[in-house]
Amino acid sequence: MLATVGLAGFVGACALPPKDDPDALAQYEAANDPFEPANRMIFAVNSAVDTLVLQPAAVTYRDLAPDELKTPFENVLVNLMMPISIINALLQGDMERADMAAQRFAGGVATLMLGNTQPNKAPVHEDAGQTLGVWGVGSGPYIMLPLLGPSNARDTTGTIVDFFMDPVGYIARPELSIARGASKAVVDRSKNIDAVRDLQRNSLDYYASVRSLYRQRRAAQIDNGSTGGQETSPTIGFEQDLDSPVLESDAGSNGSVKTDKMSSN
Repeated sequence: MLATVGLAGFVGACALPPKDDPDALAQYEAANDPFEPANRMIFAVNSAVDTLVLQPAAVTYRDLAPDELKTPFENVLVNLMMPISIINALLQGDMERADMAAQRFAGGVATLMLGNTQPNKAPVHEDAGQTLGVWGVGSGPYIMLPLLGPSNARDTTGTIVDFFMDPVGYIARPELSIARGASKAVVDRSKNIDAVRDLQRNSLDYYASVRSLYRQRRAAQIDNGSTGGQETSPTIGFEQDLDSPVLESDAGSNGSVKTDKMSSN
């Protein structure tokens, strides 16, 4: 990923600000996308991967996987992400959300051992990118990562930090971490197939629409707000609210905005 960022910076160096046109310069600065030529190329590749691989797998999972297996499977995936959420919530000084994530993880383990499928706590999603935002670190330029989708300098750094800080990565075999990531990508993509298709059909500039949605979602996540109740879509990055629980009975329990967190775009 570090190599990708460096390559994007090199290729995108040709995207110089239009100094002689004040309106164009204002748009350039508002977009904060100095690597746009390289980002658009990576986005095109990501979209092709999504069309050829991820979307068919997601449609297959959505339409053919037995409904009685989806809830426990998805809850296991969510629970495996809770340790990194606990760590980041603690680093943010948010004891309430750290406790919520710990309860969700403990409840998920208990229900799994007892053979139940419905943990009674909504999931909490915190990552190192959000932690850096709470600490006041600016977002930096917009970056499109291969396969991982939209990011920026701050969130790319956070992704790397989370990779090395994730307790599951140290405890589990590498195969489990890979399976967790691949499974989560398919499950998340299955939740917004129609929404992504609508965005593709209705956007004058699909790339710019995804960029805008990504920034809105990240700003809301740093404030612990809600942006729509759907999960992420890797590769193309039609990213929406990650605080949406798997269980319908938990929906909306994490939707309020907390003003004690610092918002940073």
